Amino acid sequence: MTPATKYLFIFFLLFSLMGCGAHNRYNWSDYDTKMYKHYKNPAEREDFVRSLKEILDNAEPEDKVPPGIYAEYGFVMYEEGNTQQAILYYQKEATKWPESRAFMTKLIAIANNRATHQKQNIQRPVDSEVNADKNVQKPLLEVSK
Repeated sequence: MTPATKYLFIFFLLFSLMGCGAHNRYNWSDYDTKMYKHYKNPAEREDFVRSLKEILDNAEPEDKVPPGIYAEYGFVMYEEGNTQQAILYYQKEATKWPESRAFMTKLIAIANNRATHQKQNIQRPVDSEVNADKNVQKPLLEVSK
C-alpha cells in the first residue's frame, strides 16, 4: 500500500465513523415507527401523542430534541384546542431551529387568532328567548286575491 492510499483509507474510515456519531446527536426514540403507526391507524392517536411527549421528556434534559418534534407536539396541542401550549412548543421549535422561524411565526399567528376567537365566543352573551325570536325569520303570509 502506498502512503497516499493509506491516508485515503484512514480518511474514509474516519469519515464513515463521523456518520455513526451523528445518530447520537438527537434522541428520535423510534419516532418514524410511531409516526407510521399513527398514520396507518389514526384511531390510536392518544398513543402517538403520548409517544411524542415521551420523546420530548427524554430528549430535552440532554438537549437532543430532534428537528420538528416541538412543532409536531405543538400541532397536536393546537388540534386539541390548547392554543397556549401550541404556541409554547412552536416558540421552542423556532428557538431551537432558527431555519423554521418563519413557518413557526405563521403557526403562532394562526394559534393566536384561534385563541382570540375562542375568547370572543366565550365572552358573547347568550341571547335570551326574546332576543332569539327577533332573529328568526317570520314566514311570509300569502295574500289571497
